[in-house]
Amino acid sequence: MTISEDVSREAGAQFGFVRSFIHSDVQQQRLHYHLLRLTTVGLTQEEVKDLRELGRLAFEGADVTEQSTKIKQRAGASALAVALADIVEQGDPRPQVMVGAVLGAYAGLRDIPGMDESTVAVLGAIGGAISAAISPIVFERIEVVGLERYLSAPH
Repeated sequence: MTISEDVSREAGAQFGFVRSFIHSDVQQQRLHYHLLRLTTVGLTQEEVKDLRELGRLAFEGADVTEQSTKIKQRAGASALAVALADIVEQGDPRPQVMVGAVLGAYAGLRDIPGMDESTVAVLGAIGGAISAAISPIVFERIEVVGLERYLSAPH
C-alpha cells in the first residue's frame, strides 16, 4: 500500500485524534496554547511568541507584513513558523486564516508512517486556512442556490 492509501484508511481516526487535542486546548481560551501544542511539530518558544504577536496584529486588522517577514527571515526558522507566517500574510480574512492554519497544523500531531510530522503540519495548515477562509462563502452560496441544487449533478 502507498502512504496515501494508508493515510486515507486512517483519516477518520486522525480527525478524531486531532479534534480531541483542539477541544482540550480551546478550553484554555488562548491562541498561545494552540501554538504551544505545535512545539511538538517544530515550533520554538521564540516562534510561539512571534506568532502570537502575528495573531494579535491579524485580529486587530493591522499590517502583518513586518511581523511576518521577521518570522520568515529568522535564521533557523522552522518550516511550520515560516508557513504560518506566509499563510497569514497572504490570507483573507486574516483572523479566520490564522486560526484555520494553526488548527490545521494539528494534523502533524499524529504519527503518519513514512511522512515527516513537520511536513504534515504545514500541509494541514494550508488546508485549514483554506477551509476557514472559504467555507463561509461556500455555505452562503448553498443558501442562495439551495441544498438540493448544490448536491445534484449538473444536467
